[in-house]
Amino acid sequence: MRKTKIKQIQSGLATAFIDVGIQSNVAYKPQFVFNNYHNGQKVIASIEDELLHCNEFSISVAFITQDGVTPLLQTLKKLEKRGVPGRIMTTDYLCFSDPVALDKLASLSNVELRMYQTDLAGNGFHTKGYLFRGDEEYRFIIGSSNMTQSALKRNMEWITELGS
Repeated sequence: MRKTKIKQIQSGLATAFIDVGIQSNVAYKPQFVFNNYHNGQKVIASIEDELLHCNEFSISVAFITQDGVTPLLQTLKKLEKRGVPGRIMTTDYLCFSDPVALDKLASLSNVELRMYQTDLAGNGFHTKGYLFRGDEEYRFIIGSSNMTQSALKRNMEWITELGS
């Protein structure tokens, strides 16, 4: 089983980065995810889909705002009811994250919220990654999207998703 998955991932990467003619399972082919306001395409849709199908999640973003948490809150509450654990890490970098948004996330019983303190560490923190664990595999969304409404719905963001 493990060797089959490895071969599927290798084929997906080969299709995406070497030769589009190589046959591969779309679930193992990295996708380019972006916001397209005119077509209704939004980064948040990919994040919500992965959240709804995972058994555990980890999110690491530099900035979290209330308008970024609000559209995800219903999904996060569904995960709370199902007992799906999650970790969210953010930072005090530039004092940009919204305390109200952080309080909302911290109130979820299934979410462990952590704050990276840049002054103590002596450097910045500007990560943007979403990791989802399923039954037998991990899926990820990595790119330029913080947890803000602009990043999740409107801004020009470049993201790679390896997942369905």
